[in-house]
Amino acid sequence: MIEEIKTKALKEGVPIIKDEGLAFLLNYIEEHDCKEILELGTAVAYSAIEMASISKDIHIDTIEKDEEMYTQAIANIKEAGLEDQIDAWFMPIEEFRSDKLYDLIFVDAAKAQYGRYTEQFLDNLKQDGAMIYDNMIFHGLVYDVDNISSRSLRNLVKKIIKFSEMVHNDERFDIMKFDNIGDGILVLTRRKSGT
Repeated sequence: MIEEIKTKALKEGVPIIKDEGLAFLLNYIEEHDCKEILELGTAVAYSAIEMASISKDIHIDTIEKDEEMYTQAIANIKEAGLEDQIDAWFMPIEEFRSDKLYDLIFVDAAKAQYGRYTEQFLDNLKQDGAMIYDNMIFHGLVYDVDNISSRSLRNLVKKIIKFSEMVHNDERFDIMKFDNIGDGILVLTRRKSGT
């Protein structure tokens, strides 16, 4: 069933996490025993279903603002029999509020808003939790920004670069960046001495 979701998503141009990035994410969840997960950007629930399938103890809140994607995600979650583990929220990410503390926040939504999402959800991250960001090299374009002809695409790529530089210089966080995994993965954890 998960292969069907993946095949359909790729065929329809739905942005889903690359295989290597997914393998990294699932491995991280297992190694760090993540139980409470917040996902920013549900799409068709491909990654949420994969994450929830690791263990019955995992619970995921996932947010999607596109109605068509959300409807498809709900159908996929139901078909996978994971309604008890995955709560999908239909709303802009900016409007989501929760008092819950998460072991992991997986960010795979509007790239230009990564900095904003970091600040918005930092208080929802457990002290030893992590935020994982996908698409940090954005199809390799971060290495070739000056040759991007589309102004809007160039601006988006510049925002990804700016976010990466910003968190690298932020003393609240420890950073691990993997440009060679999937479309570029960044893992952000709070420094123990941080607030």
